[in-house]
Amino acid sequence: MLQESYLEFVLRWHLYRRWHRPPRPKRQAEFNFHQLMKTIPAGGLFIDLGANVGDVTRHALGYGMRVIAFEPDPTALEVLTRRFGRDKRVTIVPKAVGGTARKATLHQRPDTSNVRMTEWSSLFEVFAHAKGPTFAVEVIDLVEFLKDIQEPIAIVKMDIEGAEAECIEAMLDDGIYRSIGRILVETHERLSPDLAARIRALRDRISGENIANIDLDWG
Repeated sequence: MLQESYLEFVLRWHLYRRWHRPPRPKRQAEFNFHQLMKTIPAGGLFIDLGANVGDVTRHALGYGMRVIAFEPDPTALEVLTRRFGRDKRVTIVPKAVGGTARKATLHQRPDTSNVRMTEWSSLFEVFAHAKGPTFAVEVIDLVEFLKDIQEPIAIVKMDIEGAEAECIEAMLDDGIYRSIGRILVETHERLSPDLAARIRALRDRISGENIANIDLDWG
């Protein structure tokens, strides 16, 4: 997602609109992202959870933001570091996030010679990871991490291949979500029936409590 430059995106978006074709959900999410980013003052803090190779980080920087980018996958992390490791506006954290601090196993697909396939790397093992390598990773407690930040957080973007359920549950239980401008979440119900049920429960809770700053339909 957001692999194109902003100019490329705008051109493609207007082609969709010119031919009156409804945009695909991901294309609509990209449009919404750019519209949101235009409203955020430059210099704000953007937390990129599941930064992968840094496409979203690149756009956040383009809007003048500072970024904390989390990425536990070693293959993606190498590319992310090569792209942004010397940029003083970016802090790269080579860890996963979750509802609790712990050690965990990260599962990769077997075809990560194409670095884009690292987007599937997950703490959840699914069929796509068959015969793929595994790595021991550190998972930090997301709520505790957010509490330690001594400045306003403009945006938290979360694309963490299934771990979003435990993170959002913990943020709701603690109330830390109230101190964050917007929380953009890509959900992964496809990974398991249990995860799908947890995401449904989160949608009901967010709706029932009239929480306006958490978007579970991003991405």
